Amino acid sequence: MGYSKDFKDKVIEIMVRDQLSVRKAAQHFGVCTRTIQLWKKSTENRPIPGRPAKISKAQILLDVEQYPDDYISERAERFGVSTHAVFNALHAAGISRKKRR
Repeated sequence: MGYSKDFKDKVIEIMVRDQLSVRKAAQHFGVCTRTIQLWKKSTENRPIPGRPAKISKAQILLDVEQYPDDYISERAERFGVSTHAVFNALHAAGISRKKRR
């Protein structure tokens, strides 16, 4: 059975407040030291992996609003990027290709 988020947050908070080591906190709360180390690691703010998108969501939405009938290749030429970059931006914005009826 797993531990609740409240309990995890409480353990980390008490560790920081009382300046307890991982070993002492583990003994106090009856939890394995590795478990507390993983809890600390999961609460740290880490940057999102990968590089940023070449086209932002706002840019692609504005472009689609201005030129609703353009092809991906035309958008790529206008932004100066590959067609794949435009496809990824459209996908991230939730815009799919037009379907014929």
